[in-house]
Amino acid sequence: MAKKDNRARTWTFIVYPESVPNNWRELLDSYHIPWVESPLHDKDVNPDGTIKKPHWHVILMFDGKKSYEQIKEITDSLNAPVPQKTANPKGLIRYLIHMDNPEKYQYSREDIVCHSGADIDQYFELSSVSRERILWDIMKFIRDEKITSYSAFIGYCQDTDNWEWFSIATKYYTLAIRTLIDSVYQDNRIRDTQDNQRSEEKVRQDNILKVKELSEKGYSQRKIADTLGLSLGVVNKYLHM
Repeated sequence: MAKKDNRARTWTFIVYPESVPNNWRELLDSYHIPWVESPLHDKDVNPDGTIKKPHWHVILMFDGKKSYEQIKEITDSLNAPVPQKTANPKGLIRYLIHMDNPEKYQYSREDIVCHSGADIDQYFELSSVSRERILWDIMKFIRDEKITSYSAFIGYCQDTDNWEWFSIATKYYTLAIRTLIDSVYQDNRIRDTQDNQRSEEKVRQDNILKVKELSEKGYSQRKIADTLGLSLGVVNKYLHM
C-alpha cells in the first residue's frame, strides 16, 4: 500500500494576538514565502453565542509541496496552533472574510494583507452565472435610483465597499452598464423637458384666462400687461385666441 502523502503546497494556521510574538509578521516575512493574513477575526461567534477568541488566519502558499514537519517548525516559532494542509486554496482564501458563509460575520476584503508577493485576486473571480445575476441587481439599482453618471455609480460601489459590483462594472460589463446609465440620463432629460413644457403650457393657459377676465372687467390692454407682467403684443394675441 502506498504511503499517504502528508505534503501540500498550501498550508494554513491560526495566530492568537495574546500568544504570538510582537514581530510575528516580520518573522514570517523572513522565510520569503508568499503568505496571506486575514483581517483580525474578532467578531466570530461560538455555537453557544459567545464570542470566539480574536485571531488571524494565515495561509502559506508554496511553489512546491511541503511536509507537515516543515510547516510545524514555522508555527512553533510563532507559538501558533498546529498547521493544516488544504487542497482548496480558493475556498480558504474566500473564508478569510467569510465570503461564502453569509451566516457568519462579513469581514472586509480590503483588510486582507498579502505578503511576499502573494496574489489572491484569482480566487475572488466570479462565475459567468454569478456575474449575470449581479449584473441584474446592478441594472435594477441603476433604474430604481435613476443613476445618471458612471462616476456616481463607481463612487457608490467604493463608498459601500461593494467589491463585486465594482468588479462587474470595471472588468466585465462596463459597456452595458455605461449604456444603461446613459439611457437613464436621456430618459430623465426627456422627462424633464416634457415636464417643463407642460408647466410652461399651464402658465400660458392661466395667463390667457386672466387676460380675458381682466378685459371683461374693463381693463385696458396696457393695464392688463402691467398687471400680469406681459407685453402688449402677448396681451393682444391672448385676447384674440
